Amino acid sequence: MKVIDLTHTIREKMPVYPGTDTPKFIPANSYEKDGFKETMLQMYTHTGTHMDPPVHLFAGGTTLDRFPASQFIGVLV
Repeated sequence: MKVIDLTHTIREKMPVYPGTDTPKFIPANSYEKDGFKETMLQMYTHTGTHMDPPVHLFAGGTTLDRFPASQFIGVLV
């Protein structure tokens, strides 16, 4: 089976939902100061490639963790 990656790369200047801030990459640690490099990523959950479970629109709806991953794999034309 051929797999096609449809995800979008998270970047600071990417398109986002109107009125939503773009992602921010904030340096948190550095090699010089901390001995390792780490960056804090700040973004809204609607940024980039994502899935909305029923609970997003319906109180008491199903959360995404209740769906098996196999439900989101299929053959496409």
